[in-house]
Amino acid sequence: MHQDEIITRVRAEHPDAVIDIAGADCNFEIHIVSEGFAGQGLLQRQKGVLGLFKDELKSGVLHALTIKAKTPQEKAAESPEAMPDR
Repeated sequence: MHQDEIITRVRAEHPDAVIDIAGADCNFEIHIVSEGFAGQGLLQRQKGVLGLFKDELKSGVLHALTIKAKTPQEKAAESPEAMPDR
């Protein structure tokens, strides 16, 4: 499976999504920021995204998909990386 296919499928469900994806072949890590996750718990978000790829996961075309799903507010509230002491 190609990264473009994954992005297209996620965008169909979350048109406002900001997506960052890494990986190749059958193992990917995807970070999704979308207002569509508002009001959903972590498990519900992950199940929703995994559901978009259930056939590929079942057949083995997609072996592993690590999902980080956040709302824009959650992403904005993240602490910036600590700066090293000089």
